[in-house]
Amino acid sequence: MTEKLILEKLEQMEKKVDKIEVAVGLIAVQSERINNLSIQVQGLWGKYDESCGPTGTISTIKNFQAGCPRDVMKETAARQWAAIGLLAAIVTGSLLKAFGVV
Repeated sequence: MTEKLILEKLEQMEKKVDKIEVAVGLIAVQSERINNLSIQVQGLWGKYDESCGPTGTISTIKNFQAGCPRDVMKETAARQWAAIGLLAAIVTGSLLKAFGVV
């Protein structure tokens, strides 16, 4: 009877070991996925640092825009629109005179 009991216990332990084996396999797969995701996140942070760091692309653009003479650009644009308005008035006046309206 004790041999039978021992065999039953061994069979139960074998079933438990099989379940543990499956669980360890799942954990190994999940661990590999976590490692892959971790590597991808590190790569993304590297790209972010390249773009937004002190020597990155965004900082370079900000420095370039900071050096833009805004007041001069506004004044130049205002002069250009004034010239366009004057030319439009001259052309309109010439057409009105040519067609005998004025």
